[in-house]
Amino acid sequence: SLSDMSEASSSGDTGNNFVEPKREILNQFDLNKWIHSKAYADYMKLLHDLNDSVKSMKTTDDIQIPGPMMDIIYMLEPLRKWITEHPPEDMDNQRYGNKAFRRWHEQFENSVHNLIISILPDGKKEAVIELIPYLLDAFGNATRIDYGSGHEASFLIFILCLYKIGVLNPEDHKLVVLRFFNMYLRICRELQTTYKLEPAGSRGVHAIDDYQFLPFLFGSAQMIGNKRLPVESYTKKETCEENAHVSLFFDAVSFIHKSKIGPFYEHSNQLWNISAVPNWEKVNGGMFKMYEAEVLRKFPVVQHLVFGSLFDISKREDAPSDPLVRIVE
Repeated sequence: SLSDMSEASSSGDTGNNFVEPKREILNQFDLNKWIHSKAYADYMKLLHDLNDSVKSMKTTDDIQIPGPMMDIIYMLEPLRKWITEHPPEDMDNQRYGNKAFRRWHEQFENSVHNLIISILPDGKKEAVIELIPYLLDAFGNATRIDYGSGHEASFLIFILCLYKIGVLNPEDHKLVVLRFFNMYLRICRELQTTYKLEPAGSRGVHAIDDYQFLPFLFGSAQMIGNKRLPVESYTKKETCEENAHVSLFFDAVSFIHKSKIGPFYEHSNQLWNISAVPNWEKVNGGMFKMYEAEVLRKFPVVQHLVFGSLFDISKREDAPSDPLVRIVE
């Protein structure tokens, strides 16, 4: 009601009336609305900004972590603890989908409000209503017991919203990728292996990876200018293990080497093909094109996204002439 709205804006909050986000991409035809939206442009801009901030940086490089950022990174720590509290059930040789994941997820659902509130300063706490769905959807689906690049995108949208409300700032970019996103990755891998999460919407051998995409994007930026490790070096298991600490790319490929059996070119054909690209700049540029085509413009992936005042589906002014908006063939 109107009185509620005026109350919200007079309560000392930043004049933003936060809303509960809802789905907007309900069929194939809504893809255009999404591609022309403010949300899409904001997402791509954040991706480029984060990417550029870690160019030629090692994951282990020393970066000062200010107190508030420490709180944000460690907000995820309980999620790891709950994995040990909900051990996997005996599965009778089932390949995917350990039901104990549902108990883990229930605990996460019950705690997500307080986790987010703990990192929001006074005057920003009302944003929690918009933030919950993105964080909640970032660690897989409890009904289907699966995880895929849509869940990963949801985590990035959560991060985007933290920038929008001023909890994160541009000087945090490096930490967001190399500490916060990295922490998120570790938890996701632990969930994937512990509960045998099914790859969501997986394109099998055509996908770059069963579960993640962004470590390959950010991680290839980290490798730019690295003379010691040319592109093709990641196809060797030992090289990957020895250099997993160098970049999120080698770390992610090392995880694949550990979890898959058989020849690399068979189980990870798409990733194998990329090893023929001449340099890391080209790999990084290619990752952006591939991410838009294979993730952001695929209905099965983005149909689950929700939109509110921070992640805004409304059309951006420059939409038709924007070069971002060529439909990827």
